[in-house]
Order: sequence, then structure tokens, then C-alpha cells
Amino acid sequence: MSEVDSGGLAPGPDWPEFELRDDEAPPEEHHWLDDPPSVGAVIVAHNGARWLPKVLASFQNMFYAPAAWRAVDVGSSDGSSELLRDAFGADRISFAPSGTGFGEAVWVGVEQLPRTDWIWLLHDDATVLPGTLAGLLDIATSADDIAVVGPKLREWPSLKRLLEVGVSVTNTGTRETGLEAGEPDAGQHDWPRDVLAVSSAGMLVRRDVWDELGGFDPALPMYFDDVDFGWRVARAGYRTRTAPSAVAFHAEATWRGTRRRTAGDVPHWEARRAALYTLLANTSRRRFLWQYLRLLAGSFLRVVGFVLGKDPESASDELLAVRSVYGHPLELREARRTRATMAKRAVPEFRHLFPPFWLPYRHGFDAVVDAVIAMVKPESVESTGRRSAFDDEDPLEDEPGEQPSFVYRHPWLITVLALLVLAVVAGRGLFSGQDAAAVLHGGALPPPPDSAGDWWRTLLESSHPVGLLSSAIPPVFLVPLALAATPVWPAPGLVVSALMLFSVPLAGLAAHRLGRRLTAHRAQRIVWAISYALSIVAVGAVAEGRLGSVVALVVLPIVVNTAFQLAEDPGWQKGVLLGIWIAVASAFAPIAFLLGMLGLVLLIVLEGRWVVRDAAIAAVTAAALLGPWLVQRIAHPGRIWWEAGLPVAAHANPLELLLGRGGGPGMAPIWFNIALPVIAALAIVPRRTRNNVLLCWTVALGGLVVAVIGNAMAFTTPFGSEEVAAWVGVPLVLWVAGLLTAVLLAAPEVMGLPRSMLAALAAGVLLLPVGVGIWWLVHGTGGPLKNDVPGVVPAYVAANGESTLVVTGSVNGGANIRVVNGAGPFLGQEALAPTPERTRSVETAMARLLARPAAEDVARLSALGVSTIYAPEADPGIARRIDGAPGLKPAGSDSPRSRVWVLPHQPDTLTSNVSRWRSLIGAGEIAVWLAAVVLTAPVRRRRALPTLGDEGDDQ
Repeated sequence: MSEVDSGGLAPGPDWPEFELRDDEAPPEEHHWLDDPPSVGAVIVAHNGARWLPKVLASFQNMFYAPAAWRAVDVGSSDGSSELLRDAFGADRISFAPSGTGFGEAVWVGVEQLPRTDWIWLLHDDATVLPGTLAGLLDIATSADDIAVVGPKLREWPSLKRLLEVGVSVTNTGTRETGLEAGEPDAGQHDWPRDVLAVSSAGMLVRRDVWDELGGFDPALPMYFDDVDFGWRVARAGYRTRTAPSAVAFHAEATWRGTRRRTAGDVPHWEARRAALYTLLANTSRRRFLWQYLRLLAGSFLRVVGFVLGKDPESASDELLAVRSVYGHPLELREARRTRATMAKRAVPEFRHLFPPFWLPYRHGFDAVVDAVIAMVKPESVESTGRRSAFDDEDPLEDEPGEQPSFVYRHPWLITVLALLVLAVVAGRGLFSGQDAAAVLHGGALPPPPDSAGDWWRTLLESSHPVGLLSSAIPPVFLVPLALAATPVWPAPGLVVSALMLFSVPLAGLAAHRLGRRLTAHRAQRIVWAISYALSIVAVGAVAEGRLGSVVALVVLPIVVNTAFQLAEDPGWQKGVLLGIWIAVASAFAPIAFLLGMLGLVLLIVLEGRWVVRDAAIAAVTAAALLGPWLVQRIAHPGRIWWEAGLPVAAHANPLELLLGRGGGPGMAPIWFNIALPVIAALAIVPRRTRNNVLLCWTVALGGLVVAVIGNAMAFTTPFGSEEVAAWVGVPLVLWVAGLLTAVLLAAPEVMGLPRSMLAALAAGVLLLPVGVGIWWLVHGTGGPLKNDVPGVVPAYVAANGESTLVVTGSVNGGANIRVVNGAGPFLGQEALAPTPERTRSVETAMARLLARPAAEDVARLSALGVSTIYAPEADPGIARRIDGAPGLKPAGSDSPRSRVWVLPHQPDTLTSNVSRWRSLIGAGEIAVWLAAVVLTAPVRRRRALPTLGDEGDDQ
């Protein structure tokens, strides 16, 4: 018989590394045998016939057996009572009706036991070893203040994984074991220690303490009864300890849902109710009010999370648990009063038995990380249920000898880390500004607002304070931006900065996941993903601050991947999901809507009528999510090229278009792409992959045609008649991506070519990722994009929060004016044009002021809300005429060439006659986006528990 089986403490070779206090030293083995204590055992059974034969057999040949036994059957209907009768005899069995809680059932057995020193509590799904009780007594008799002892619980039937070696509870009501999920028992916890509580499966309790505390609380019939009892034991001045030499194996039948259910069993929400009740009943008076409000608010946040996570059953359980606890304040008051009368020790004296306050938040962070990893690469962990973000290779067979290097086994992880480092180095100078108010902006990118609340307010307000009031419908890209910025409410610029500065790693992750569908060759897939990601930098989207193109191109691989899923497994949810991703890309770059609709047509042509309905659902979903904002753009077709941000003109020559460059200051040299069209054309040669390569060429040429058409177009904005040349970065990257994919699909077919030819082809393919990567590293991300304090108007002028009339130009060349509010428009306000009537009124008043200054013109500007006139590059003629206007008072300036004048009248508060329906439109847009996300989230349903009458249950 082994040392563990005989009840001895088997520390193993790692014992010396544990630093034990004097009171934690292992006791002398079986020192109590000279005067053995008496033990009475109570086993509670409820439909446990599946486990009882092995459980009852484990009580045979015990090193030290209980002096008395009592079995309690709680409404079993599966033959459990017959098994108990055969094992103990009819005179040792008690019966309780179905619905009797575990603690009440134990009391039924204890009252019919002879008086013993200790009570041993047993479950009908927990087996023991011959030395389990002896190991418990080793610890129980080692000190006078020990009242409760628990065994080391291992999982049944695996017999190796640890379940509990003592248990505690977090301040959010989570049962905390301190173990990793699936942690095997390797002796790492084999030393006795004080804990808050131990499981009732195998718990050994002093009879006098049991009587003193009244046993388990009847208000906790199934869950948290052991935690509550241990908490009361600690407050009464006793100790609860673990006995690792005592081992039990627990099937956790009720928790895992493998036990047959009958009438009277606890509902599904009982576990959460018990957690809330236990915390509120035992929390100290000083912390009670805080805990009471904190748990209530936390529960409602959990409900919101469950609803958004498509888990309505858990959301319902949470609400029912809250109602049960908070709806019976008198019961909670009585529970606290009872515990207070038995308390002899303050909570701070055993505070060390609780986990640290930050542990629930760490678990929450881990859950978020797991969720993100699952989105990045779900297919890598199908067998384990946990997902890895980067490790994409197949499992290596166990072979003798030296194992492959970490780099060989995790190439995509190393690649992503390298892209992150490259992004940080390339973005040097853009990650932090010298001024605390510095934000990322420049080129086409306006500065972000001061908080996420500004984005939400822009979506919901009926009119917008952008200088002269605007009644325009806000851009729909504010919805995903506001949602993403809500967790970082005071700093929404972090979201914008992350999208811009880490666009290459983000696009690489999205592309690599799509690449899994395209090829099984790991190295080729990685090169393809890197090439696509760096194409976003090469086209100049990042350096020029074109947030719309960046987001659309990061999302593009996800759109294609979702279309693949729809083609493989059609369904309306897949259609809605595809529509959502098309809407996300289109919200930032409206041209993506046109490309998405063309893609849906291509999908129907390729797959046939089987996907017509779902493709239509995708189109309708995308249009519904874009809503009235899309109608505004369609009303002015040229504005489909106006992406998120400022309308900055760009024009590319034919060679730049052919080589995937959109024109502008942030482009990479065009010769990095010079070999790509040639190699993509050669990819048509292999017959085996020709059809797929031609499909890639079709997509690529479609992107090129759209880019050529857009390059010849210009559009006007609501702010004037000046035309802006369209930026065609999105279709150009689609053109490059199609060529890259053609090369990727044909690559396996050219492996038989001569080595010199393969080397030439490889050099041509690698010219894009290697060349652009080095150029990006040296050149950096900066360009028009910068990180400093935005300066539309001087800071002291912006501080008053009023409207400022900005005047540029000259008397001879013509003056240009615009009105800004505060520091100027933030991201999302750049497209909010003022009403034409107010614009004309300001233009008329300013024209008269510059032609023949009069007091009524100054008064008219003030009535329109203008408080300051600012000329950043003051033309002497304009400055002289404004100086002549009666009532204007010159003020300080921020440079020798600028001038500031303050109007004498306090500007009137502008009012808008826009209907409140405009706010409802904004609220409706947000609701539609949330509804679409909820509809496409996978529904998590509780596994149905077996009930009486089910077939196929192994006995």
C-alpha cells in the first residue's frame, strides 16, 4: 500500500522548496492512534445510482473507518435507496423529500447518529482512498483550534486533475480555488495550510462546532454552503485546514449537469443567488453598503454583457438571482444578525484567506484576451477549447532527439512581433507628444475629441455646434468609433492612434487568417499576409492620415473570409454578418460599399442561386446600417470617394495606378511593385491553378478599373464649390491584393522549375514586402500625419468655447472664410456643414464688412454667434479694413503675422429649428448596429440536464 493510500503524508522530492510556518509543519503520522477520536459519517444521495457502486466500494478496507454511519436519500427515483440499503442496512437509512438541501439532509443524518467527536460529510459522487479519513484526522488532531478539515479533491473519472485544495471567494462572488483549469496533481500543493473553506465532499467537521454554528445555512441548499460555513467558522475563531495526504475523487455531478433532475431540484440561477447571498450575509458591517451597491451594479453590467454576448439564459439567471436576494431584505438582515451573534473574530484577522481584490479583474482581462485570440485564430485550438493567436502550424510528432527551435515552431508569432516592432520604430515621434494636449492628426485626419462622449453626443444631438449650427446627419463611422472608444472614455485618441500606427500588424492578422483558406503552405501564406499589410503603407494611406482607407483595408480580408463562410455554409446569419463587415468598411470608405455590392454579384455568379437570398440579406443589412448617411452620399455620387476625415485631394499618373500608388506625399517608391504584375501574369500559366488565378485577376482588374475611374473624378463638399480630386487607395490595394493572391495560388505549381528561375521569381515576389518594409523603417510613418497640439485657432481663443470666424486669402485674390467652434472640428465633425441660410448670412455680412465697414455688419456677425475674428496669415489689406470696422477690438495674436479681433457684443445663443426626430435617427442608427451584432453573435444555450426517462444513461 502506498504512503498516500495508507494515510501517510507523502511530501515528495519538492517538499523542501516550500517555506512553511511553524503552524503549517506536517504533523507526526497518525499521532492520534493512541487515543483515536470517534467519527460519524453521513452520506447524502440523490439520484446517484450511476456513481454509488464505486463510492460504496471505496469505503471498504479503510485504514481507519468511522464508528457510525448514516445514509440519507433525498427523493431518489433511480435505485439509489436500494444500493444504500444493501450497503448499510435498512436501519441506517433516512429519507428526505425531493428538494431538501444538502445541509438539511446532513442534519437529518446527524440527528440520528450517536454522539461523536467528528462528523465526516460524504457525497454520492465522491470516492475516497483507504487512507483518506486517516489523513484528515492527522491534520484535525494537530491543533485544538482546527474545526474543519478537507481533502485534496481530484477529478473523477480522470483521477489526475485537481479540483480543489481549499477554496475561497472573490469580492465579486466567484468561487476561487487558486488552481489553473485542468491543472494536474504533481504534488505541488501537498502541504497543509489554512484556507477559508473546503468542499463539503469529504469535509471533516468537529461535532461541537457544527452544533455551535448550526451547520450549513438552509438558505443555501446546494451551492456556496461550504464557503458560507467556512466563513462563519473563521469568524467564530476556529481554523479550516487542508489535508493533502487525504485524497478524494469528485464527479461534480450536479455542477456538470450529469445528474438526473427531479421536481424540487434547485433552479439554474441558484448558484449565482447563493454567491450573492453568501457575500452579503457575511460581509462586515463597515463594507456592507459598498458591497451591496457594488454587487447590484455589477449584476446589471453582467446582464448587459450576457445580452450582448448572445447568452439570454445567463442574463435571465442573473436577474432572477438579483431579485431573489435583493427582493428579500428581511431574510438577509436576519442572516447577518445571526452571524453577528456568533462572531468572535474580526474579518481583518483572517483577511489573508481571501484572494486579492484585483483577481476578478485579472480573470476578466484573461477572458478578453482569450476572446481576442479566438477571433484572431480560432481554428488552432479546436481540440482544447482555448485559442491561440499566432501558432498556426500543425502539431509536431514526438520524435527522439533535439526539438525544433521556437522560431521554427512559431513563425507567425515571430512575424507578428516583428511587425509590431517595425510599427513602433516606423512611428517614432508619433507615439507621444511633448505637450499633454498633443494628439495624432494631420493630412486627412482631424484631431480626435476630448472624450468618447463627444462622439456619442454628435450621434444623438439634433444639431451640431460646429461654428454656425449644422443640421447634417453625422457620419455613420462614429458608431463603431464610439463603441470602441467607450472603454477608454477620456482618451478616444487612443483608438485612432492604434488604428493608424498599428494598421500593418492588424491588417497582417486579418490577411493571415484569410490566407488559411487559400493555401496550406505556411511560408507562402506569411509572405502573402505581410505583403498585403505593407501595401497599406505603400499606397500612402497611413502617412497621409487617411483613416477611412486604413480601416477599410484592415477589414477587407475579414469581408472576403466571411464571404467564403457564406459560400460554404449559407444561412441568414452569415448574410447579416457579411453585411455588417461591408458596412464597417463602407462607413469609413464609402467606395467599399460599391466594391462590396460588386463582390456580392460575383459571389452569386460563382455559387449560383443557393446564395442569392443570403447575398441579398448582406446587401440589405449593409444599406440599413449605413442608413440616411448613405442616402446623403448617393444624392451626390462623387462624394462616394469622400472617406472619413478631411477631403484632401490626390491624383495619380497611369504608372502609379498600375503599380498600386494613389498619389500624395506618403507613397513608397513605385518600383517596389514593378515585378508584381509580371509575376502575376506568369501565374496564369500553370493549368492546375489557372481557374482560381483567373478569378483573382478578375477581382484585381475590377479594383484597377474602379481606381482608374475614380482617379478621373472630383467631388465637391457642402462647404463650397471647389472640387476635390478623389483618393483611390482602397481599390488600388484591392488590385495589388488580387495580384498577390494569384501569385500565392500558383506558387506551389512552380516548385519544379530550375533553381535559378525560382530564385528570380522569389526575388520579384519579395521585392514588395522586403523593400517596402525597409523603406517604411527608414522613412517612418510621419508625413502630413503628426502628433502635436492642433492649432486651427490660438489656444486662448479656443478656450472661450465660442465661434471664431477664420479669414484667409487677400483683397486682390479674394477672401475665404469659415466659422469654427472652440479649437475647431474634431474627427466626425469635418462633414457637418452648416445650414445654407446661416452660411450665406455670414458671407454677406463679412463681404460688406470688408467692402464698407459698418456697425450693423459687426452686430450681424455677433447675432450669428461669432465672438472672434482670426486671420492666421493676415493680409495687410484685409487687416486694414477689419481694423476700420467700428466696435471691433484688436486682441493679442499667436504670431507676428496673425491678427485677432474681438466682437463687442456677447454672441447670441443660436437655436436650431431642426426636429427632435434627428436625435431619434441617431439613436435608431445605434440601435440597428447593436441589433445586428447581437443577431450574428452565436447563441449559447445551456446544455439540457438529463431527466428521468432519458435513455442511454450509463449506470
